[in-house]
Amino acid sequence: MLTSILGARLSWHFANGWVFEPAIVGPDIVDYTLKEGPHAGRHAIQHFYFQRVAPGVETTVWYEESGALVHITWYLETQTTHRFAALPAWLAEDMTVCRGDNQDPAFIEKIRKLTSTKQDWPRHILNDEGYFKVI
Repeated sequence: MLTSILGARLSWHFANGWVFEPAIVGPDIVDYTLKEGPHAGRHAIQHFYFQRVAPGVETTVWYEESGALVHITWYLETQTTHRFAALPAWLAEDMTVCRGDNQDPAFIEKIRKLTSTKQDWPRHILNDEGYFKVI
């Protein structure tokens, strides 16, 4: 069993066909590529806050460049997760706009323009379960 999510390299799955692979959880970042799902092809490095809630239960939370807020609870023994995310309205309408790499300045410029010109509210809530495998 994993003793911490920190340092893990994962294949991470959610409802509706979302597959993050690889998802690499560092000491203060998650580096992920969306292999399958609504914005397949997205690569991002997100800086997160981490907390060990109890033995075998850890959380990470981050704020994405789109304005999305993502909170993951990691259950290490069962290798399952719970995701709570609040997505801006404009992103929920068409998640394909987030295909790209958040390390690319042109991509960041495109997303900043969307965040400044599109409607944020009402937020779209993702409140679902997932699982992961160490790869």
